[in-house]
Amino acid sequence: MQLLQATFGSRQMIAHTPSLDPIQTLRFTRRRESWVAASSGRFYKITRKSDDPLRDLVDPACIGTSLREYTTLCFLHGLDEGVCHPESIDRACIVYPLLSGPDLRTLLISRASAAQRDASLQSAMHLLARLHRGDATGHPFKDYRRHGFLAPPPAVLERMACRPRTLVVTGFEARNFRFDRRRNAWLFFDPHHVWSGHPEEDFARFVISLLMIRGRRSGLRLWTGFDRFRLREAYESLAPAQLDDTLLNYFLCEELAMRKFHAIKLARRMPGVARAFVTSYTRIYYHRLQRALAAQRF
Repeated sequence: MQLLQATFGSRQMIAHTPSLDPIQTLRFTRRRESWVAASSGRFYKITRKSDDPLRDLVDPACIGTSLREYTTLCFLHGLDEGVCHPESIDRACIVYPLLSGPDLRTLLISRASAAQRDASLQSAMHLLARLHRGDATGHPFKDYRRHGFLAPPPAVLERMACRPRTLVVTGFEARNFRFDRRRNAWLFFDPHHVWSGHPEEDFARFVISLLMIRGRRSGLRLWTGFDRFRLREAYESLAPAQLDDTLLNYFLCEELAMRKFHAIKLARRMPGVARAFVTSYTRIYYHRLQRALAAQRF
């Protein structure tokens, strides 16, 4: 059994003594919020809470989080096959098919042709539009006045009041797409939460995720090799309604404020000298991102 470290990021590997439980024979790699492994054409993911994947495997909180992800993915796959369908769930471990191609981040920052990049982004926008046609009834209703990082101004609240709500998939970001060569298609995974909200939130989050696709650790250079108007055109060609400029601009700022808040909070948890350096670097990065965002408004 071989673990593809280039796919899973961290080089740290956790090995366990073989047993009758097949999950215990896997070699897991630690990520920030999960443990992952690959074997025999399948991808295994355990929600992470501790430094031991087998402890997290049976932890009730981890089981609850994994079950929510599994249920959400099954629901979204029922709306569109562009969402990766998990094969099964065993305690806190979700079993996925092992997708054979690159992730969207790799393709976008590689030397792929402009046509390849445009086609992949168009595919993502078409999927988002189809998901927004799903029935949002029964999903948690997001109150943007209470649950946000930027208080909506009166003009935004007025637009929200007269706009229809759709499903909102909080994990809909460029990094959560992987190509499956067997199906010759891009598949979306890791949906996080689903609620009833405004479609502009998902669209704005995707735009921000494109600007940040290189990652902060790769330097201050942002990725701007996309046309926001072409993204919008692709989305609106299949969407249940046209996007609203006022709400788009608000959610672009809201998404950036949320990411900056969490990034600085994480930086401040670092020890000693590293904390000062990383906090300063994070502020500079988001200042540059704020300037770049000014050119992406609608």
